[in-house]
Amino acid sequence: MTERSFEGYPNGAYHQSCDEAVSILQGAHGTASYLAEVFDYLEMHAEAADDAQQAEFAAQNEELLRAMLIFAGSGLDAMIKQLVQDALADVINLRNGAQERFRRFVEKRLKRGDGPDYSFVAGVIADPDPRLRLVGDLVDDLTSRSLQSVDEILSVGSYFDIPSPDLIPEPEVTRNVFSVRNQIIHEMDIDFTDSNKSRRSRRYADMAAHTQELFNVASRFLTAVDAQLNGGSITTE
Repeated sequence: MTERSFEGYPNGAYHQSCDEAVSILQGAHGTASYLAEVFDYLEMHAEAADDAQQAEFAAQNEELLRAMLIFAGSGLDAMIKQLVQDALADVINLRNGAQERFRRFVEKRLKRGDGPDYSFVAGVIADPDPRLRLVGDLVDDLTSRSLQSVDEILSVGSYFDIPSPDLIPEPEVTRNVFSVRNQIIHEMDIDFTDSNKSRRSRRYADMAAHTQELFNVASRFLTAVDAQLNGGSITTE
């Protein structure tokens, strides 16, 4: 296996504002693929082992599969946040849909309860570059979240004017991937419905498919932002 063993490895031409996001996604691909290589190595050696050793290899391999999915999710999270930091301001300048989404964020941010937030309004007015200040507030808001759910990713995608069906065509499939990820992260993959509280069994085919799904989302997000940045003037959809 190689670092390109999962589809969606970023290469080719990308806008310079995507450079760091590309590096993050490449790193996530490399780590996930390395873990898959180690899985293959242990599987090969397990064939010649006795029963006790095979059980140990199997347990070790399931940990590798869990780690593979976690790294893919972390890479997706970090890549999107990097795009928010490096590319969102430019996309807002280029896309009517992104401008409208930004306008609604500003409108909401300027309010406190039923009235205006005078302290915030004063701070914006007094700032040498009010628009830059407001874009910075949006960037801080979006990057403060954990992007480990379908709803959060689609929400951030909307600020880039990326249609939800283009970003995540099969939401329930992706939701299931994040459900598995959450079981591993938040529950140590323990099946609490089991009287022995044993850990859930994880198969390579399933975990590889889950990992690939997260890389598919990452690839679509990166490609969409790159296309917008290379698209030139404001577009009306």
